[in-house]
Amino acid sequence: MRARFGAAVLFAMLLPCAAVAADAKPAFDPVGLWRFHHTDGTPFHAWLKPDQSAATDWADGERGIWRWEGGRVRVYYTDGWDDVLYTRDGAYRKSGYAPDTDRCGPASNDTDVEKLSGDPTAKPLGR
Repeated sequence: MRARFGAAVLFAMLLPCAAVAADAKPAFDPVGLWRFHHTDGTPFHAWLKPDQSAATDWADGERGIWRWEGGRVRVYYTDGWDDVLYTRDGAYRKSGYAPDTDRCGPASNDTDVEKLSGDPTAKPLGR
């Protein structure tokens, strides 16, 4: 299962929807603790680490990897979802794509997000 996921992630990373400029500057620092919202609005936390690994506390906890795509960050998870983080009008946003959704089409959800800490080992308040 893990080998198939790794191959699928690699394949997905090699076929982006649009060409990414090699000299594109990052629009923000993605490393740290984030508060995301699921399709139904339920909040969950995500940790993006400097080694480009990712983890969440959604359900039993998801694992994944992240990478830059131009001025956006795409996070690929083991359950087949992926999230795209970006800024719009000075605020952070996240577009989530369900498994088997066309990644070049409309997102399954699009929500505001908060960067809670630049520390990728930070714990959410109340935990």
